[in-house]
Amino acid sequence: MNRLIFILYAFFASATAQAAPGAPATEAGRLDLATKYHIASAALGDERTILISVPDGYDASDARYPVIYLLDGMQSIYHAAGTRDVLVRSGDMPPVILVGLKSVNRTRDMTPSRMAGNAQSGGAAKLLAHLRDEVIPFVEKAYRANGYRVLTGHSDGGLFSVYALMEAPKLFDAEIIMSPALWWNGEEMTKAAGPFLDTHPKLTKSLYFGIGADDGDGMRQELKRFVDVVKAAQLPGVRWDYREFDGEGHMSAPLRTFYHGVKFIFADLRLPDEVIYHFTTDAFLAHERMIQAKYGAAARQTQELYVPLGLHLIETGDYDGAIAVLQRNAEAYAGNRYPRNNAWLADAYQKAGRKAEALAEYQRAYRLAVETGYGEADSYRQKIVELGGHAD
Repeated sequence: MNRLIFILYAFFASATAQAAPGAPATEAGRLDLATKYHIASAALGDERTILISVPDGYDASDARYPVIYLLDGMQSIYHAAGTRDVLVRSGDMPPVILVGLKSVNRTRDMTPSRMAGNAQSGGAAKLLAHLRDEVIPFVEKAYRANGYRVLTGHSDGGLFSVYALMEAPKLFDAEIIMSPALWWNGEEMTKAAGPFLDTHPKLTKSLYFGIGADDGDGMRQELKRFVDVVKAAQLPGVRWDYREFDGEGHMSAPLRTFYHGVKFIFADLRLPDEVIYHFTTDAFLAHERMIQAKYGAAARQTQELYVPLGLHLIETGDYDGAIAVLQRNAEAYAGNRYPRNNAWLADAYQKAGRKAEALAEYQRAYRLAVETGYGEADSYRQKIVELGGHAD
């Protein structure tokens, strides 16, 4: 059977190769993921490398953006950039700048204390100073950061993230802590967490903890004990969540932890149920102003909320509300160049008796339909004629 499969594979591979079209291809450039910088670090006494990746649309706007700082950045920036691009398109997170820090000596730089028998350990204070005094000031001067900061770390990086939480509680607004090495020095970070939380009752932070279900039982239990301390503190300003990921081990868990972590951190992008089910235009617009003030002018909700809500408001006769929602949708997702965004808004304007605005939106929908080939151009042309306008 294996030989037959091999023969069939060889046959089809050969046939495909022979049938491949011979159209010429010319190199048209490269897609750049990030810009690399070297920083002469006084805090660490050596040169360090960081990678900075900006979101789509950065160069064409003047918006400011949250920044996510990635420990072990040479590895993690790849999956982080993919997650960012997917979730920004879906409206589950705002566009963000990613900053990856290249690791040099993880045990030395990321551990908070000296461990017996390991003379190089205990350098976390220096790495924190490098972040606080060198990396963050450089990023916020060279790039349009809005001041909202997230720190992410895995394993020793997760241990460092916990250390940073307690040592510099105002430095980051949120943290994603992945499979942290909380066993370090007899779980000293967990022992320190209770007193720290007791003395910081006004702490404001979003914390997401994740680990693979196939990670070692000791690592999972150590993380649970730390999470139990956070839970027991019941601080009103601390949002937190914890999850074990089935089928993931120590090295594979960061991908899913980061994905779900950023969705948790930015969950307040979504319009609260109270506003959805007891809709007022003022409450909706107040929410939109809030997310843009917190996460930058490019922040937006998912179209899976804007569009159904706007169409429902049309059905119930709340045309002003529908216009507010569908106008926000059309503006927030203008980059999609999707004609229906403008057609839905045009329908709301038309039903509200605002003929001139309806005509303008149908004309935009028509032009986009022609330019993009999405279809429905004829129906938009008909609407334009009915409103007394011209499509061309």
